[in-house]
Amino acid sequence: MKKRVLCSLLAALMAAAALVSCDSGESSTPASDSGSTPASDSGAEDSGELASEGDSGEASASAGYTPNFDEEPYTVYFQYCVAVEGGGQDAVEAAVNELALKEMNMNVELIPQTMGTWTTNLSMMLAANEPLDLFLNGSGNFGTFIQSGYMLDWNDYLEYVPDVLEGMGEDAYSANVGGFLAGFSQMKERGYQAGLICRKDIMDELGISPDDFDMDISDISSYQQMDELFAAVKEAYPGMICVGGTQGIASFGGNFADSLGDNFGMLMNYGQDLTVVNYFETDEYRSLCEVAKRWFDAGYESADAATTTDGGETLMKAGNLFSYLTNVKPNTDVEKLAQTGYEVYVIPIQQQVMSTSMSINAIVYSLANASEDPVKAAAFYNWCYQSGEFQDLINWGVEGVDWEEKEDGTAGYPEGKDASSVAYHQDFGWAYPNQFVGHAWEGNDPDVWEQYKEYNANLLKSKASGFVYDSTPVADQLAACTSVYDQYDNDLNFGTIDIETGIQQLNDALYGAGLQTIMDEKQTQLNAWLEENGVEG
Repeated sequence: MKKRVLCSLLAALMAAAALVSCDSGESSTPASDSGSTPASDSGAEDSGELASEGDSGEASASAGYTPNFDEEPYTVYFQYCVAVEGGGQDAVEAAVNELALKEMNMNVELIPQTMGTWTTNLSMMLAANEPLDLFLNGSGNFGTFIQSGYMLDWNDYLEYVPDVLEGMGEDAYSANVGGFLAGFSQMKERGYQAGLICRKDIMDELGISPDDFDMDISDISSYQQMDELFAAVKEAYPGMICVGGTQGIASFGGNFADSLGDNFGMLMNYGQDLTVVNYFETDEYRSLCEVAKRWFDAGYESADAATTTDGGETLMKAGNLFSYLTNVKPNTDVEKLAQTGYEVYVIPIQQQVMSTSMSINAIVYSLANASEDPVKAAAFYNWCYQSGEFQDLINWGVEGVDWEEKEDGTAGYPEGKDASSVAYHQDFGWAYPNQFVGHAWEGNDPDVWEQYKEYNANLLKSKASGFVYDSTPVADQLAACTSVYDQYDNDLNFGTIDIETGIQQLNDALYGAGLQTIMDEKQTQLNAWLEENGVEG
């Protein structure tokens, strides 16, 4: 499951919309002890001070916080994730500091980490009380980190993040755990849609169009269309892997059911059914495993499908993979061209797409308990959220050096440069506070951010959207069930073992590890939330 969760995060995690109880923003707001002034009661002198730095008094008041340029600059420690650590980072940090000092009277210590480093080191950083103000946080950590006192409740600092609250709407409260607001999600797609990524050159050669396909989990027989596609590819290219990567067809349960934060107890029918059930005993799971088994037996998958650690992007780039399954979004074709070197077709394999708490808050920005001035840290995050210059700097690098604005308003490499010759380029906007205020990369439609907003507006909300399950009471059972699932998931998801026997063994082992206890705890917490929020089944 760990691999599957990480894949979901890296695939941009395809997030969705959520709602929590209205008491999220009712907490009192503490004052800073450092002389900074909330805009709500700041004087004209402070507003003018900010205006002299290139902003208007009216704009500073709307930001909920007015910098005091007469005091020593505050240093913000900002941890975030990058595709690659190293080259060009010093220049980016210098540019961020120049901008933040001018607009916020703050210095910035950027703490860039790859996803692997972040996963390994975050808990240790927090436990050691290292200097930190803001950090990227995973939903699986919420209960533990709250209990350990590693992070502060954003509810206490909402006055200082008005742009975040306005921009995110009800989604701003999606990481509310029992009244504790753990963090703010990023501006990105808010629902997971499973899709098949196919090499365009091969499909064009075979005379097959994406328009030929109409597939959905509600009609599992429609997946026969993929069998026919793979059969045609295998006939034309006998040595090519027809479908591969690290996500098997049966691993997409969280796309069709609200997982409530993990694989162990879900709400079926896109979260419209409010009884927690064991997904691994459902007809949907069995049917998907049978599809995977059919593909494996037909030779469409590689012999080592269940053990490979190479993602679909890596395998396709190597030249011997026709297609792979992943979550898709409005600009997936452009993203995958950059990652694989091939033009691709994107074929959805589900029609209905839902939003859940998990699809929004899988990763969020949290406020560290180690912060020396949480008010200023919160104000800095609000500034990050609304600053297109900041977004572009940490994503694309220094303008004129690593990128330039093109005629259509997108960003692209400067004349004569490419990915191999610029010092800095991340393309990790989905992991940053608000990529929508920055430049989209060339190749995308100039209105791609509007496409994202339209995509999000058409999602079906799980009836449990806004509910965040606290796994702390069942931490031992969750660890045991995760260990069990890791023994069986790939073999079943890729169809490399007998399905009947494998599913039975998986479920027997899960119940032995405490699955029912987890499901009962989820149901108890969910029922309380449903009653509190007046949600009916």
